Order: sequence, then C-alpha cells, then structure tokens
Amino acid sequence: MENLTIRTATMADLEQIAAVEAACFPAAEAATKEEFADRLAHYADHFWLMFEGDALISFVDGFVTDEPDLADEMYANAELHKESGAWQMIFGVNTIPSRRCRGLAGQLLRRAISDARAQGRRGLVLTCKEEKLHYYAKFGFRDEGVSGSTHGGVVWHQMRLTFKKALVLFPCDAPTRQRLLDAAGDTCEFTFKDPSWTVEDYRSALKSANIIIGEPKNDDLPYCEALELMQSPSSGVNYYVQGGKFPPKAALCCATGAYGPVIAEHMLAMTLALCRRLPEYRDQQHRHQWELRKFDKQLEGSTVLILGAGDIGTTLARWLRPMVGRIIGLRRTRRGYPDCFDRMITPEELDEALPEADIVLCALPHTPETVGLLNVERLGKLKPDAVLVNGGRGSLIDQEALCALLDVGRFWGVGLEVTTPEPLPADHPLWDQPRVIITPHAAGNSFAPGSPLERRIWDLMIRNISGFLRGDPPENRVDFSLGYRPK
Repeated sequence: MENLTIRTATMADLEQIAAVEAACFPAAEAATKEEFADRLAHYADHFWLMFEGDALISFVDGFVTDEPDLADEMYANAELHKESGAWQMIFGVNTIPSRRCRGLAGQLLRRAISDARAQGRRGLVLTCKEEKLHYYAKFGFRDEGVSGSTHGGVVWHQMRLTFKKALVLFPCDAPTRQRLLDAAGDTCEFTFKDPSWTVEDYRSALKSANIIIGEPKNDDLPYCEALELMQSPSSGVNYYVQGGKFPPKAALCCATGAYGPVIAEHMLAMTLALCRRLPEYRDQQHRHQWELRKFDKQLEGSTVLILGAGDIGTTLARWLRPMVGRIIGLRRTRRGYPDCFDRMITPEELDEALPEADIVLCALPHTPETVGLLNVERLGKLKPDAVLVNGGRGSLIDQEALCALLDVGRFWGVGLEVTTPEPLPADHPLWDQPRVIITPHAAGNSFAPGSPLERRIWDLMIRNISGFLRGDPPENRVDFSLGYRPK
C-alpha cells in the first residue's frame, strides 16, 4: 500500500524537486535547480509536495501575484511573488512517469485549490498544452485561449479558476446542502441565509454573491453588484423580467422542467372535477342535500386544446392521450412537436381552433403576446358547454368578459388556478360564480421535504450551478425579450 504524505517545501527538498522536474519536462521547458532554489527562498509555502515514504513523487508549485495573467518573467523572477496577492499562479504540475495515471497530481491540485481559497485568493491561473485542457477543466479551470507565453518555444493555453460565492435563499435541508457543496467542490463558497440576519447582513451577502439561489425582491437587486447567475426555483420569472432592475450582465435561470407533473396534476384535477360536477355536489353536501344532477361531461371522445405546449402542456397531453379523442396544441412554431399531440397550431390559427374544442387547458407564460389573448371575441368562439382551465398566468383571460359569458349560461365549467390581480379581490364577481373553481395559485405548492417537486427543483438547480462553475452555458436561461426560457 502506498504510504503517501503531502506537505509544503523547505530548502532541504531542492535536490528531489529538481530531479522530478527534469524527469517530467524537456530541458527547454524545465526549471533549473538554481531557479528552484530561488523559488524556495521566496515562496516555499507555495510548493505542494507528495512523498511516497521519503521519495518525492509529485509536486505542484507557483507564486502569488496581483497580476491576472501568467507571464514568462514570472518563472524566472521569484522576487515578483507577493504573499498578499489575489492570484495563485501554478507553474508546474509534475508526477514522475512511474506514478502517473493514479490521480496523484489531482490530489495535489485540489490541495492547492483548497489552500488558495482558504487564503482568500481570487483564484488560480495556469498554462497548459492544448491536449491537457480537458484535464484541468475537471477541476474548474476555464480556457482563456492561447497565452502570450512562449516558454520553452511551446504554444500554451491560459486557464483560470475563479472562486465564486453563492448565496442560498431557498430553504434546503442538510443532505441538500451537502449535495451543493459536493457539486461545487473547492471552487465555490456557500452562504445560507440565516433567520437571525439583520438587513445589513442580508445586503452584505447580496453584494458579495456571484451566484444566488432563490428569489430576492426587485428592490434588493441593486445590491447584487457581483451577480453573475441567479437561479430561481420558480418556472415563471416575469416578476424580474418586468421589474427593470435585474443586472444586465447576469444570467437569470428559471426552474422550467421541474413543475410539469405537479401543475399538470392540478389542472387535470380541476378538469375532472368540473366535468363530473364535483363542485356542485360539494355545495350540496354543505347543504346536507342528496340530489342527482342530470348528465355529466365525459373526456372520452372530446377535443382538447392545450394553449402552451411546453413542459406543463406536453405533460397534460401525454396523460390525456388515452382518455380523449383529439389533442390540439398551441405554441409559437409547430416544428417537431411531440406525438402526444394530434395537431399543433400557431397563434395565428387560434381563432379557427377555438370552436373545435370541448376542453381548453391554458399553460402559457405571461408575455406581451399572451396578455388578453383570450379576449371577449375569442371566449365567445368557444362552444357554449366548453370547459376552460387556466394554470398559466391570469393575464391570459379577460376576466370581465368571462364573468359576462358565465352570467348568460356559457361554459360547462371554469377552473382558475391563476387570476389577475393576485390575490383576487374579495368583492370580485368570479368568487360567486357557481360553475367556477378558484385556487390561489397553489398548483406548485408541493414543496414538502422529499416531495417529487422539491427533488426535481434541487436536481435542476444543483446541475445548473455545477455546470456554471465548470464554464458550461447556463441551463434554463431566461430570454428577457421573450419573458421566459426558450424551448
């Protein structure tokens, strides 16, 4: 079994350091014994040595500076080291040939990263040959292109690992916290909002955060001076899109993709309850009245129109596929739609499709194009006994027109999970409509610890945060010109 130890260097290690360097690099690229002596004299604590017994088998070294880029003069001039500097430079990652491919250099590199973070550095910088880019990317280094260095007459790429600070505002339990820490490794420091914080504590945390998980208020956004990524646990983020205060250089990511099943469940429950007259029977129960209502509305053979064929709408279509006759979907383009839809239409074709629908299920986001989409004319095109359920945004429907049509006997039933405004005023006439079910934007209210929804949200957010730290494009990034994440 290997007897491995890791420590920093002393001048007594000079001979072995020079020997390992010579075994790892061609003479034109290798540092000399004299150069290592100078380095040890100035920054021995910035050598990370791995020994097997008494034999040095791997080491990492480099000095600290405020200069952001690694220049050739740094290799030769150890006096440029500045102990209080912002950037830990890495000059070499060396393992003797007989001990390679065992993860030893990776252990040392992780120790260097951990120490640099503990010392308050901004990050680490190294140069490498192109074939090693994928290796260093695993540790969080990002390729910045070909370096200005011509050291050893070789083409080098400069790579940088910048430490991030993440502020977590969304509640999470201890196992989830550990998942976040494990996913980020040593590249990110997490702060979890504490109920004991003062306003100043909170604002201070906002100012230093590069990543925010949760939903600060719009009025708090001016404090987010370092923000690069905000990961919302919500699928709809028009609150920020319309707020006008979101930092223009930061990415806003939503949780679209996590809510499909839970909101689809709610909308399907509303649909079935209305079709089977359950609200009327519930009213009778309160009156202690046993009375059989004539006829029900069946899903079998019906035509369902789903406005919004994204995550929620597609989930509804899959579930309804064996229960109904036809399913028509609406989205901006009809290209490549899922086979659970019989037909896909664009907004320009909506007026023609509305009279065909027995049931209309709405799962559209709030955008300038969707506000008032179901106006008095379009509501009037629906069948007199149509079922209408809205689980997207309340701004979609002209509520005054809806009330007027209900008053004259139109609609079998209406389910409103969302309204405008929210909360719906206590004196609004919709409350007293007997064929209307109203729920207080509650479809996604399933954050119970360990619930499927909570797991999906955290899976998505952790995946996105870890990808962002690796330099991957953010998942679920919101397009502010559209108001939502493009499909």
